[in-house]
Amino acid sequence: MKKDINNTVKWYDNAGIVSTLIIVVILMMFVSSQSFAVVGDSSFRLFSSVINHNTSYLLVLFYFVAIKFHFGKKYFNYFNVFLIFVYLLLSITSFLTVIQSFSFNTIFIFLENIILLIYLSHTMFRDTRVWKEFKLGESPFNEISNDYYFTILLTIVTFTLIINLISTVVISGLVVSVLDAIYIVLLTRYIYLYREYLDKNKLDINNSGNFDSIKNTISQDFEEIKQSLNDVKDDIADKADEFIEKHDIDDKIDDIKDKIKDTSESIKKKTEDFINKTEIDDKIAEAKDKIKNTSDIIKKKSSTIIKSEKEKTKKNIKNKKNVKNSENSKKKGDK
Repeated sequence: MKKDINNTVKWYDNAGIVSTLIIVVILMMFVSSQSFAVVGDSSFRLFSSVINHNTSYLLVLFYFVAIKFHFGKKYFNYFNVFLIFVYLLLSITSFLTVIQSFSFNTIFIFLENIILLIYLSHTMFRDTRVWKEFKLGESPFNEISNDYYFTILLTIVTFTLIINLISTVVISGLVVSVLDAIYIVLLTRYIYLYREYLDKNKLDINNSGNFDSIKNTISQDFEEIKQSLNDVKDDIADKADEFIEKHDIDDKIDDIKDKIKDTSESIKKKTEDFINKTEIDDKIAEAKDKIKNTSDIIKKKSSTIIKSEKEKTKKNIKNKKNVKNSENSKKKGDK
């Protein structure tokens, strides 16, 4: 099933095939651009000339060969920085070339390199910390869609190729110009596919425009939901006010408060009347007097009983002493 899906993908939509073609084209450019320029048949001189005249292509070749292996895939973002640095140097060099030799060819080559640099920066940094730290999402170049970048570079490459074909008279120059145009088109397609990957597959969202359009869409939806909630809240508040006004709820609440107040005052008054009518205070005072009189009587009787008991006790003690004295006297007489 997976093989069938891969087979349905066109070669120009497959980043692996495109990167392989870039490697092949660069190798063909090495051979074609240097095979006629080197004097002699020394392989060392051929290799030296390739390095001296095609340094930028050699660096790009190193990038695409590296990402074919596990090491390059692991440090893919770092290799992207390396590729951006290469095109930064190319942009500076082409700008100096424009100053030194002003022509349509040098101008188009400078535009080609500077747009590739911008395109790379606003694509390869999207999934890195650099994108947030340097706020590349707020860059005006980020507003240019993926299709527009691809179309602009194709147009510049076409004009550059036409100028080179017109100005070149040797077969080697024609071959190199064609291969260079093919290389730029393939590199642009590679960047295009990586941006498509970030915008669609990695974010798992069908976004055909800018990477930041996702953020804008979410923000817009949030604002719409917020506005809808505010409208619902205002509608509920209006309906509540209408209901209160329609049924005179405020007046009814005030009436209930007045009724509660009147009822509490009536209960208080009836309680006072009941207390006055039944003379509870007088009865309480009378009960207190009765309790006091009863306690006095009990106290008096208790003291009388205690006094009587004390006298009986003294009398018994006295009798006991007399009996004891009489017994003592009888004992003395017997002796």
